Amino acid sequence: PYLFSGGLIPFVSASGLVSPSLTWESVTSQNIGLDFTMLKSRLDVSFDLFTRDTKNMLMNVNYPDILGTSAPRENAADLRTAGWEASVTWRDKIKTNWSYDVTLALADSQAEITKFMNETGAFGGTNYRVGQKLGEIWGFETLGIFQSDDDVASAPDQSRIGNNWRAGDVQYADLNGDGQIDFGDNTVENPGDRKIIGNTSARYTFGVNGSLAYKNFRVTAFFQGIGSRDHWPSSGNWTWFFPFNAGHVENYFLTDTWSETNREAYFPAPHISTNDKKNVQVQSRYLQNAGYVRLKNLTFSYDVPTPALSKIGLANAQIFATGMNLWEFTKMRKPLDPESIQAGAIEYPMQRIFTLGLNVSL
Repeated sequence: PYLFSGGLIPFVSASGLVSPSLTWESVTSQNIGLDFTMLKSRLDVSFDLFTRDTKNMLMNVNYPDILGTSAPRENAADLRTAGWEASVTWRDKIKTNWSYDVTLALADSQAEITKFMNETGAFGGTNYRVGQKLGEIWGFETLGIFQSDDDVASAPDQSRIGNNWRAGDVQYADLNGDGQIDFGDNTVENPGDRKIIGNTSARYTFGVNGSLAYKNFRVTAFFQGIGSRDHWPSSGNWTWFFPFNAGHVENYFLTDTWSETNREAYFPAPHISTNDKKNVQVQSRYLQNAGYVRLKNLTFSYDVPTPALSKIGLANAQIFATGMNLWEFTKMRKPLDPESIQAGAIEYPMQRIFTLGLNVSL
């Protein structure tokens, strides 16, 4: 019952439905690999090629509203993931006192929908379609920022995605040539003026681990990164991005937003209203390249010679200094960090950690 005007009003609603054909998902994996060691164990190579088919994935489906209740989840989709992994290690000595080794690990994969009940071809949200690559980002192609009101007047009509367009606002491309910028009907056949502008999937993940030793001294380093990945913030989360959120004014509010005297700015002109999202539509101009490489670990160590240790009753002792997250390269705009982009609002940067220590064993 509902409480209404001081009394309880009884009501009846249809219970949730369960698909009569509901069953378990099934997974089939196939792979072929090659491993070998050669050149007197100095070279190790490992390579693996794989596919993974997930059948009868449990998905949300849409039924006509006349049903009167939520549609039951059904085994409505199939997914195929295909990729490869490779690892190469080289180790060697230089004369008597020098030795080194380096390992490169590289992997890549993509997931594609191979079956889904989507007769309209709608995209976005929980709508999938056959042939879709998981992680795809649909958005507008950005031509730039309007430099004058005359530019606005002569451009295709953008009133369907916002009002009061003026100098300093974003200009979108008329991809379908109909003289107006819009969302179409959110289908692949009619996406309006949107197209696939990126993909959130991590491609070409890699790691490089190496060491160099001279007598009792050793330095080791580990680099890790992603070759290709795109990022667009979750809906409404613009604290890091545009200076339109009350109470969140970054330095670029003064230095990198458009004005009559700052026409080459990266960001458009700021607006007073925090609800005016016409400039922050998903678009190519502000799509972030989330690929990166980072020095995750760097360690210097010295093993104290055994004769010196035996005099004081120790078996082993090592002095070391370690640094973590010491360096990175990424094309992402600050303050975004490619390893913490899921947080949306970046309040703390990636920490750099330094350690000095001594390992001793009796």
